[in-house]
Amino acid sequence: MKQVKLLDCTLRDGGSVNNWNFGENSIISILNSLNKSNIEIVEVGFLQDNIENSHDLTITYDYQYFDYILSKINNRNFKAVAMIDFGKFDIKNLPNCNETLIDGIRLMFKKEDLKKAVSYSKEILKKGYSLSLNPVSVTTYTKTDIKELIEYTNEINPSIIYIVDTYGLMDRNETIEYWKEFDKGLNSDIEIGYHAHNNLQLAFSNSIEIINAETKRNIVIDGSLYGMGKRAGNTNTELIAQYLNKKQLGEYNINELINIIETVIKPLHLCCEWGYSLTHYIAAINGCHSDYVTYLERKNNISPEQINNIVSKIEQTKRLTFDKNHIEEILQQEII
Repeated sequence: MKQVKLLDCTLRDGGSVNNWNFGENSIISILNSLNKSNIEIVEVGFLQDNIENSHDLTITYDYQYFDYILSKINNRNFKAVAMIDFGKFDIKNLPNCNETLIDGIRLMFKKEDLKKAVSYSKEILKKGYSLSLNPVSVTTYTKTDIKELIEYTNEINPSIIYIVDTYGLMDRNETIEYWKEFDKGLNSDIEIGYHAHNNLQLAFSNSIEIINAETKRNIVIDGSLYGMGKRAGNTNTELIAQYLNKKQLGEYNINELINIIETVIKPLHLCCEWGYSLTHYIAAINGCHSDYVTYLERKNNISPEQINNIVSKIEQTKRLTFDKNHIEEILQQEII
């Protein structure tokens, strides 16, 4: 029978809204609450070269910082993982797994870096870590690309591969279609993860679709406390935990999650914006990067309706990478 596990990515994905500056005490409080709430996997932050090291940040070049933080957690029962963005961390700086308190590595990579990421992934495995593959924006992959991704994944044989909806573009049917392709093609021992963003207010419902999928394969759902995450934010950890409890699949301590949201996360929300908004909605329905919409919003006398019309004219190949010159060209044509 399949197992559904919950991964909390507040300290990594959530950190994109506050430059990963949570403060040491808050980081420890978040980890302690997640531990007491029985969350199975916790993403402690980014490993990245050329970053100033600080105990207040959850992005660092030095794995020993994460060891320091994790050593503060009493009776830790969660699996601790760190994210690496391919091309931004020298694999030589990653110690063997038995030399650190980090249990696993999540490797984020863009579609064009897939082949290069294969050898990097194998190096991570050689060092003894469990490995999660997180291909950025799966909606940019054609059916042929998905087939190639699955073939390379089977060659690497990581613990998990993710369906990553980076820009929150997927509806229920699209989510199920990607799930079916992954479930059909992957080695039977590879778990499937789902990482959703909330541009269309579908992150939670799409996550439920994955949870309820007919399969014997294990599933991992990503969430963040109070949905904390870049732009429109992520699936809420507390919502998924409650849903799994209700379905009798989980034994999560919801009070622990409520407490840490009230004491640490809600105060952050007062000064750091994230969550569903008209901006992210317009971006999602046009399948484009939110930066296009925010760029136009800074212009004077352009209404949301006009912005929607302008971004609908962005070339398909440029939609998910912000191109200032391209949007200015469109804007000038519209003004004329």
